[in-house]
Amino acid sequence: MFDQKRLQYIFISFLILLSLIVIDIFQLQTQELESTSQTIDKQNLDRFYITAPRGEIYDLNGKKIVLTTLEPNLFINLRKITDENLLDYKQVIQYNFSDLNISEINEIFDSKDILSLVTNLSNVEYEVKNNLLTNYDAFEIFDLPFRQYVNNELFAHTIGYLGKPNQEETAEFINALGNNQVGKNGLERYYEEFLSGTPGEIIFEGPEIIDFKQPIPGNDLFLTIDSSTQSVVKESLQQGIDLANKSFESSSQIKRGAAVILDVESGNVVAMVSLPDFDPNKFVTGISDFEYKQLDRDQAFNNFAIQGLYPPGSVFKVVAYWLALSENIFPEELSNKDSKIDCEGSLSFGFDDGSQQVYNDWKLEGHGEVDLREAIKQSCNVYFWDIALKIWRDFGSTEAESILQEYSKELGFSNKTNIDLPFEKVGIIPDRELFEEWKISRPGLVREEGWLGGDLMNLIIGQGAITTTPLQVANAYRTLLTGENISPILNINGSKIINNQINVSDEFIDFLLEDLNSVTNKGGTAYVSFSVLGNKVNDIGGKTGTAQNAGDKNNTSWFVGIDSITNPKYIVATVVDEGGSGSAVAAPVSRRIIQHLLGYDITPVEFGEITE
Repeated sequence: MFDQKRLQYIFISFLILLSLIVIDIFQLQTQELESTSQTIDKQNLDRFYITAPRGEIYDLNGKKIVLTTLEPNLFINLRKITDENLLDYKQVIQYNFSDLNISEINEIFDSKDILSLVTNLSNVEYEVKNNLLTNYDAFEIFDLPFRQYVNNELFAHTIGYLGKPNQEETAEFINALGNNQVGKNGLERYYEEFLSGTPGEIIFEGPEIIDFKQPIPGNDLFLTIDSSTQSVVKESLQQGIDLANKSFESSSQIKRGAAVILDVESGNVVAMVSLPDFDPNKFVTGISDFEYKQLDRDQAFNNFAIQGLYPPGSVFKVVAYWLALSENIFPEELSNKDSKIDCEGSLSFGFDDGSQQVYNDWKLEGHGEVDLREAIKQSCNVYFWDIALKIWRDFGSTEAESILQEYSKELGFSNKTNIDLPFEKVGIIPDRELFEEWKISRPGLVREEGWLGGDLMNLIIGQGAITTTPLQVANAYRTLLTGENISPILNINGSKIINNQINVSDEFIDFLLEDLNSVTNKGGTAYVSFSVLGNKVNDIGGKTGTAQNAGDKNNTSWFVGIDSITNPKYIVATVVDEGGSGSAVAAPVSRRIIQHLLGYDITPVEFGEITE
């Protein structure tokens, strides 16, 4: 009996203990499940990004040329929209914002984002905004940055414009995923990560906002460009283009040109203009397909200062000038820079096969007795052709045959200047090796005989297959005046790259400046354009260039100007695509710019002399 009662007691105790164990296990499992569930929720919290205000941009004098303002914008939380309240919210939006049509309203609710942008509230009364927030739970208001380009088109190509990031840009730029716009061109693109800032984060748990991280603004950018100078350069270049259109009969309107100013001492860009241009504000507010296609047809998005590839014509002769003085290579029978040839307007020479070739100077009657100075002053082709022939005869088919090309590359031709802008083009300095590559890669487009002496003669006067940008030309002249080829910059706090250094003596620089001064004075190819300056022209220098184009196109008009030969501060390079003679169009454009730089009264661009 005792044993039976004892057994019952033990059995009941076991059941109680077992029940307790089961309860503990259940509670533990429940706690683990809850913990796991919470972890999953936290891992799956949703984020909505708020675009950060981009850094503002200032000119050399601290004038704000690109600004960012914060403007209130209405959003709708789509997770709070149900089948029951959908129509109500559509009607509320339609009633309060009559400028939105039905299609636009529907698009708001078709968004894949948690928060869908409804409209900008900058011009909406406080009562309306308060009513929306108070009475409609799904509405939220957040500040979004608005980019404004103060001077419209004036800085279009240097500053660039914004647009929605594509897949490549999202991968390239850290903050592109969270910011709804990135720099597409110009400084906006080059300094994207510097300007963009860190986007804010709105964190959701289900339909509810549980945290908000404020966006961090981007950094401000300070430029080397002076707004007033930029404006004068644009006005001058446009006057030159208008003048070319009045002066030449052409099947198509002349629209394209570029001008750039470099500070001689620092290498900084003082101004950079490319025409035609565009208004970057239109990309902020939205540009129509028609407008975009028109701009694209006009090549308005191209910054011709760094992307326009042109034969440089006679502005390239300074390379041969430097070569001649450095290597003591002058026309046949001449031993120094002061020795003269008799230019009769053409150069004839024979090849090994007995054939004869005649090259006609732009001045058919000839330049008479010319030394190196007169050859620069009058832009005598025959003198420089003679130098090319001497190189060909003395060094042909040897390594030294490319001496002119090597000197060109030392000045930066066929290389990037490494300016702080994207999409810079490098151009071409042709030689025997390149011609052989072309023969392989372009069958039928390159003559079978390959590189000839005539190609070297074309090159030495800036013609033939050579192409270069206006910035490369300006930087080459600066390199000759300083002995240092450095990267031009637009960001005043940017770091400069020393591309290379060259060996130029003070004596050589003095010779060069004096000879460039002869170009703008009596007897020089730019005298007519600069004669309006009177005696002040005695301290100004430059070089004209007229580059032939293929087909029936007008010549490309060039001029490189130096504001002072006694104390050079600025180099001005101007090109007008199909503008004709360099002395007739590009020279007076540069003259007007130099007048501004020197603080003189500026006079209109007027047609100069039709010479080289």
